[in-house]
Amino acid sequence: MRKAILSIVLALVLLFAFAVPIFAATSQNVSVTATPAFISIANAPATWVINDVADAGGKTILPDTLYYSNPLGDTTSPTVGGAVDGECKFTITNTSTVAIDLTVVFPHHSGGDASTNSDTGLNDTTSFGAKSYFSGQASGAWVIAKNSGSDVGYNALAATTNIKWGLIYESQSNAWTSGTAMTSTVVITATAD
Repeated sequence: MRKAILSIVLALVLLFAFAVPIFAATSQNVSVTATPAFISIANAPATWVINDVADAGGKTILPDTLYYSNPLGDTTSPTVGGAVDGECKFTITNTSTVAIDLTVVFPHHSGGDASTNSDTGLNDTTSFGAKSYFSGQASGAWVIAKNSGSDVGYNALAATTNIKWGLIYESQSNAWTSGTAMTSTVVITATAD
């Protein structure tokens, strides 16, 4: 009788063991990560008084003259074969998580004689010319900084890589009719490469 009961119990255990797996997983987890293409830059310093890179104050500009935001001198061109960090007034601190392109726009002046941007990089009688340059760029890569719609000035800056840069300004060729300061707000924009 014991053998019969033991045989029945054993048969039931085997039956239930195959019918309902006791330790089988009925669900699994998938860990999903989504890293955003984050674009963020900061620029310093936030001002440039043309012909006063040393911030001495009281400086004026002359007609038909090339000026550079070069800490080595207001009328000293960056190295034509490739600008170096020490020839660039501004620093872009890049905290972007993707490669970025940098574009510089130099709007028309307001106030005083309100000289306009020629959009050619060269001056004329009532217009100034402007270009941007970045550390490491040779003069052939310096890009015209237009009133709007400039081309990319620096392409494919690696994520989290900082860069130094500067501006070139060629004042209008004619004399001004006023000594009142003119101002403009240059905008440097980062976009995903």
